[in-house]
Amino acid sequence: MLDVDGVLTDGRLYYGLRGEALKVFHVRDGAGLKQLCAAGMVVAVISGRRSPMTRRRCRELGIRHVIQGVADKQGALQ
Repeated sequence: MLDVDGVLTDGRLYYGLRGEALKVFHVRDGAGLKQLCAAGMVVAVISGRRSPMTRRRCRELGIRHVIQGVADKQGALQ
């Protein structure tokens, strides 16, 4: 189980001209997570922030358990 902001990203948010929030994901983190998923490990992402970018990145990596927009991450895990 892991968070996104500051774990899969450098923790910064960038905003486009239309106000859309952008995140930068590191490819090495992605490669490692993809290997874990391919090896049959269950990987889950729990994030306090809702983000279509997070959903897309998790889909690309094969992470099927994605919970977003929760303040109580420990409660969401249970």
